[in-house]
Amino acid sequence: MTQENISTYLDYCHQLANAADKISMPNFIEQKNLGIEKKSDGSFVTNADKQIEDLLSTMINKKFPTHGFFGEESAQKNSQANFKWIIDPIDGTHGFMKGMPIWATLIALEHNKQIITSMISAPALGSRWWASQNNGAYKSFKDQVSKIEVSKIDQISESQVLFTGTKECLKKWPNFQKILDSAWRERGVGDFWGHCLVAEGAAESMIDPIVNIWDVAALYLLVSEAGGEMTDDSGFQSYSSGHAISSNKAIHPKIVETLSSQ
Repeated sequence: MTQENISTYLDYCHQLANAADKISMPNFIEQKNLGIEKKSDGSFVTNADKQIEDLLSTMINKKFPTHGFFGEESAQKNSQANFKWIIDPIDGTHGFMKGMPIWATLIALEHNKQIITSMISAPALGSRWWASQNNGAYKSFKDQVSKIEVSKIDQISESQVLFTGTKECLKKWPNFQKILDSAWRERGVGDFWGHCLVAEGAAESMIDPIVNIWDVAALYLLVSEAGGEMTDDSGFQSYSSGHAISSNKAIHPKIVETLSSQ
């Protein structure tokens, strides 16, 4: 896989994100006729989720007919393909349908089980993050683009620790409270945004107890290319373990050790 090929795929990620934004933002601003439905797992889906996923699936199939597709709202297509697009049409649907701006379209391209490009588009925040394999991580805020890197803080006592929800974290990791007690600052920041804040150095760790692959595949590469890491609670690098711990790498061993200890 050459950098030229990866750059081509990244350019297409921007095109996909542009198309998604044109559906999501009008729906978010109007907050009308969202078509909210409750799924079997208790989560919600809106018409915008479905429309975005259908559109991106169609665009990808037209451009790359041999590629696989794995979206949150649809079954896998071409699941044995070497290339697979992993899509979350709206990560943060619950906030989206309540008028909260913390939501994004997540796009990742996997090649032979490795994420090679990723895109996180959060138009209500005026922000977009992206990364490509071996080429760093970037953020645009109101069209101003900058390369991003994780922080260099190496003590939890000096760290800002983010997490999805107290109840969920404590249920999975009884020692989670020890991390909060030892952190300089702790905040509940759900969904994609916490991992993006780690990647850009605004926080040192994001702890996510319940995720699906489409929730974190794009974030995995972003954090990695920014100099951090995402693992499971045993320290194994993964975006498919059902939970995710991101950090600036320096404090990662202590975070994992505390969460996994009995």
